[in-house]
Amino acid sequence: MIYSVTLNPAIDRIIHVHDALTRGKNNHVSESYNDIGGKGTHVSVVLSCLDTPNIATGFIGENGKEELYSLLMERKVNPEFFVLPNRAVRQNYVIMDETHSGSFMITQTGPSITPDELGQFTTDFTGKLEPDDIVVFAGNPSRLMSPNDYGSLLKKVKETGVRLIVDASGDYLKKAIEISPTLIKPNQYEFGELTQKKITSIEDTIEVMEKSNLSKIDYIIVSLGKKGSLLFHNGSIDHVIPPKVKTVNDTGCGDAFVGGIVYALYKNFSVEDMLTFATSVSASKAMQPTSSGFVPEEARLLREQVTLEKIK
Repeated sequence: MIYSVTLNPAIDRIIHVHDALTRGKNNHVSESYNDIGGKGTHVSVVLSCLDTPNIATGFIGENGKEELYSLLMERKVNPEFFVLPNRAVRQNYVIMDETHSGSFMITQTGPSITPDELGQFTTDFTGKLEPDDIVVFAGNPSRLMSPNDYGSLLKKVKETGVRLIVDASGDYLKKAIEISPTLIKPNQYEFGELTQKKITSIEDTIEVMEKSNLSKIDYIIVSLGKKGSLLFHNGSIDHVIPPKVKTVNDTGCGDAFVGGIVYALYKNFSVEDMLTFATSVSASKAMQPTSSGFVPEEARLLREQVTLEKIK
């Protein structure tokens, strides 16, 4: 089974405005709707679009749970979250205008989690896991959860023998690498933070990686934004470049990429096919107005426009 773990899920309130969003002006709303928020849940939506069984888990506030569950089940995602009584699901506001130059995001912190709740979730979740499972921790927890607690949770999950994928940042990512997960996906800035080096180019990224102590991690994917991604695996280096598309909503594109990677690992794709597939999924997501999901047929056509360069 594939599990996505979202420790701080959300409901995205998506707002489209006419023309360019302008400070000090009455910006008129042309359309608004709600969607699934949270990086792990976005991974689950991708897998469900690909008819791949998966379970979305993590923590969820009692208030707003039914709305988020309804949104997930509309996308054929099976939610099994640990419910936090008397707390609310956080809300994000995603604002887009007609310039198609990216979205504005305003996010809430999310609910607190007690030590007892964290302990109970850890026991319940690890008790379900089998060595053949894939577990994806995507997105940071609420800032109210300490990096040490996060690292302890990851360690106990890793000890079950699953393939563990982590897409986190900051101190949470630093804790994750201590247990050498199967795969991490920092962006270029996060990779610089992780290695305490200034990175401004692809060449910098490669040089820093080759001098780092991250060799115990099977797959390290460094996101380069519009320049694509670098994959470091078993001494090889691959650079994948996405196709040029008209971006409608860039929220969730990185999550869609991770979803594509997870599917490829599940299906035992080659490294090259894994990269081109995940990149095409992300490109299709960018063309959607929603925060989650993509169009498989569209991704299939876009895959032909993905460029893959073998660096080493």
